[in-house]
Amino acid sequence: IWLMPILLHQMMIFLMETIILILNTNLMRIKYNSIIVFKKIVHKLFLCCLFLILSCDEANYVLNNPFDPENMDLEAPALFFHPAEINTQLNSSISVQLYGLKLNPSAAAQLDIRYDWGSVRVDSVTAGEFFQSQNSPIQIVENEQGVLDILIYLLPDIEMDQNDGGTWSLATIHLTAISTGNSELLYGKNTKLRDAKNDSAHIKSYGIGLINVE
Repeated sequence: IWLMPILLHQMMIFLMETIILILNTNLMRIKYNSIIVFKKIVHKLFLCCLFLILSCDEANYVLNNPFDPENMDLEAPALFFHPAEINTQLNSSISVQLYGLKLNPSAAAQLDIRYDWGSVRVDSVTAGEFFQSQNSPIQIVENEQGVLDILIYLLPDIEMDQNDGGTWSLATIHLTAISTGNSELLYGKNTKLRDAKNDSAHIKSYGIGLINVE
């Protein structure tokens, strides 16, 4: 795509040179030279179009990060933690996003998060982009020892009563590391998504989060 301005510029120069050539040619040679020039124009335009088509091909990127969703052995639609592994220091503040991969359209979510309450402390939870509309989503958080229950509801407006699904952040958990060692973040069995008709939006797989505190 970046070649397009250059190619268009070259085409304009070529066309201007052609017009000047025709104007400077005597009347006896106009018909013959015009045919030759026309053939050159067609040939030039064909090559430019070919270059434009080739330059617009999408690039192939290699996802070699083991924590990219495509490399986490997740079957969509899926829920995972982002980042999937956190390395931090004692008493440091950290945050992790509860992310959805190719989710179906949804209007509400119950996120049952299991964590090691002896290793990290939950400070707050903020709703992500997944349930944003013209109105801010309704959020209810219940936190007991090792179990964080997050309820998020899309607040309907005149345009939508559920989102379009896709790959988005549902929420962000803000934590503090309170002891050294390794611990896991898990999606519990009560985790579920529902659409505007209160039907279940099926989740096929769940990722695991790791927190390493030194």
